[in-house]
Amino acid sequence: MDFKITSENIEHPLLKPVLEELIPVFKQRGITFYLIGAVARDIILELNQEKSQRVTMDLDIAIAVDHWEDFENLSEDIIALPNFTKDAQQKQRFLYKEKFQVDIVPYGGIKDQNDKIYWPPDKSFAMSVIGFEEAEQNLLTIKLDEEITFDIVSLEGVFLLKLFAWKDRFHKTSKDAEDIGFLLNNYFNINRDLSFEEPFNKVYDDDHFTELKAGATILGMKLNKMLNAGSGVKSKVKALLEEELKKEEQSQLFNQITETNRNLNFDDVAEAIHLINEEIN
Repeated sequence: MDFKITSENIEHPLLKPVLEELIPVFKQRGITFYLIGAVARDIILELNQEKSQRVTMDLDIAIAVDHWEDFENLSEDIIALPNFTKDAQQKQRFLYKEKFQVDIVPYGGIKDQNDKIYWPPDKSFAMSVIGFEEAEQNLLTIKLDEEITFDIVSLEGVFLLKLFAWKDRFHKTSKDAEDIGFLLNNYFNINRDLSFEEPFNKVYDDDHFTELKAGATILGMKLNKMLNAGSGVKSKVKALLEEELKKEEQSQLFNQITETNRNLNFDDVAEAIHLINEEIN
């Protein structure tokens, strides 16, 4: 699905110049890439006349590579650009004009059976890339200022990646839970037109209809369609959600969502997650 947007409507003044430099490098290397994280989310919100609660200047990009040599060659190309340097601490991070963070996360053939990548040379730094290949199957194509074209992760993909990011670092930060809550709050409004179509219009059969519940149901349906049962990711999503549902009041996920999204109460969040889980089969 293709969408058009202008720089004036994106609260990210450096997005265009950064991509203007990076896209030719990706193309030259034949590398598939797409935007993930907050910038992708904010673009989708803007396309639907919504605004994010938290603006970020960072940029996160996922790239598909089969060998670490591919990433190393790409890194050399990027730091050869006039405005880019390599972050000395974070292996995935580049700096644009010495301060704007651009994280380029590789996935694909370089991951292991547990959906993790281990950075060379000593492989002491590991990152989870679970869900990246699934998210790639459901991208949105953006044309910016009628000049440059790139792909971004869908909202279902954002939810998927945020869910696993939360699992990895919930003890360090609640920002992933905050973002999940924000998606729950806004998902129905963004998909309101879709809710009148089959099979999504079943949400109106609920005698106790709420936009939160309807949005969760539609999110679950679209997430179920996006996930390939054979990949194992679908079962991992269900296992994660069901584990939190079983914890009830002790669920870190539900508690962090309600703590960071004051308009949501615990029972509503638990019901929304239950509805998402019900649709994944």
